[in-house]
Amino acid sequence: MAGRLSDRVAIVTGASRGIGAGIAKRFAAEGAKVALVARTVEEGGSHLAGSLNAVAAWIRGQGGECVCIAADLSSEEDRERIVPATIEAFGGVDILVNNAAWGRWQPAHQQRPRDLRLAWEINVVTPLHLAQRCLDSMKARGGGWVVNLSSATSNLPHPAPYDFSERYIGYNLAMGPSVYASTKAALERLSAGLAVELAPHGIAVNTLAPVEAVASEGALEAGVIDDIAHFEPVEAMAEAALALSTRPATELSGRIVLSLELLRELGQHSVSTLDGSATLPDYRF
Repeated sequence: MAGRLSDRVAIVTGASRGIGAGIAKRFAAEGAKVALVARTVEEGGSHLAGSLNAVAAWIRGQGGECVCIAADLSSEEDRERIVPATIEAFGGVDILVNNAAWGRWQPAHQQRPRDLRLAWEINVVTPLHLAQRCLDSMKARGGGWVVNLSSATSNLPHPAPYDFSERYIGYNLAMGPSVYASTKAALERLSAGLAVELAPHGIAVNTLAPVEAVASEGALEAGVIDDIAHFEPVEAMAEAALALSTRPATELSGRIVLSLELLRELGQHSVSTLDGSATLPDYRF
């Protein structure tokens, strides 16, 4: 498989389903060797559909190369294995996509301390830890790319007075993304700082979020998509992640971007589906 990522090695976390699987497949279609990271290796290993083996089978069926790395990203010991395993398989690392995330969807004042710690460990500590472990290889290879997946929930709700009939007020207060959103806001600030720190080494760091909810298995189960007519295709996120992993750090780094807005900015108004055809979703610009 030849393409824009030929001779590149990418690590994608949360690659067993949803956005992570979509990004992994898109990168492989462009020639990348992909390290697929998640807890669910075998189909049936989770109550949600999807597994690393299923994604790997698709990639290999298309002539691509990949390796499956089972890891619990809340475990520092597990995280320490990911980059060495990737380098052992493929010789180095060029791209890190921190897609995996966790959050309990309930009001902040009801969250248990253990859930707070888990959300911050997976959503903030893990992306930084993995980036740190990738740096030596990226520097040795002349540069690299870090794409941290964020969320539009990081946007602040407006202050009082509140109109509780408004849809977004109900979403923010009743469904409770405040803790999850706070981790994503922290990740955005962290990423912007890392971009400055790593610029001398030619390493780009950006955060990417969907414009609208993506109908992934996890989002559908959590009930965070209340209007199925208004959701973003996984392919749009994958295409935006590809754009952030191919532009030089001098051109595109330190950005907090929304997928569809980035594609429009770059003059791209179509996305590639997994069967190689092109589609033009309603970007709702």
